[in-house]
Amino acid sequence: MKYKNYSCSSQAKKPEYNIPLLHDYCITGADHENKTNHCFSTFHLWRLVLKEKNGEFIEMWKDMDWVSPKEILDILITSTDNLYSGKENFASIETGEKIELEFRIAHNASCFDLSKMPGKPQK
Repeated sequence: MKYKNYSCSSQAKKPEYNIPLLHDYCITGADHENKTNHCFSTFHLWRLVLKEKNGEFIEMWKDMDWVSPKEILDILITSTDNLYSGKENFASIETGEKIELEFRIAHNASCFDLSKMPGKPQK
């Protein structure tokens, strides 16, 4: 199992609101299924865990391997843990902004823009 050091800091625009906590996740890589498809098919996922090192427990990023978009969606939908963007270095991971789920129309200039649709009718 591969682990990377945790720096307890963030490269986000507002770092004080973007410090990962125990059990949060981080993505450090994204790959396409093929060169003609613009959608990502796998993500390199890490999780912040407690690991014993030299007789004490410290927070470290645990490599969760490359996972599918479905696994990322499951984290975003069902977990209370946050998901961050990140950069993998030799012995550590730097994190940035939180990752969120967003719906969008597959093609620009759609006739039926989601943001312009009517809201739920009042009862």
